[in-house]
Amino acid sequence: MIPRSLRLTRKGFEHTRGLRRTASPHFALSYGPADPSQGGGSAVIVPKKVVKSSVGRHLLKRRVRSVLRSWSSKDRILIVFARSGAADLTFQELEHELSSLLEGIMGGTA
Repeated sequence: MIPRSLRLTRKGFEHTRGLRRTASPHFALSYGPADPSQGGGSAVIVPKKVVKSSVGRHLLKRRVRSVLRSWSSKDRILIVFARSGAADLTFQELEHELSSLLEGIMGGTA
C-alpha cells in the first residue's frame, strides 16, 4: 500500500495537464514531474466500464498500488488508468506489465 503522503490528492489532479502518456495492453500511464509547491504522488483509476463490481475495482486498485509503492515519490506524478482485461490478470502478470512500463519511462530507477 502507498502511504497517504505519496497519494495524489483531488487538489493535485488540477495540476496534471500536459503530462506525458504511455500505454501497455492493460494500462495507460500519465507521468511527469510534480509542481514543487503542490507535491506529487500516485493515483490509480479503475472505471466501472472496466470492472463492474466495487469489490473488483478496489481489489485491482490495491494490487496496482502495491506495485507503485516503490516508484512513488513527492517529486513526480504517476497516474495509472486500468483498461479492459486488467482485472483478469494474475498479480504476477500485473506486476510484470506495470514494472516494465515504469522501467521504460524512468530508466529502471525506482
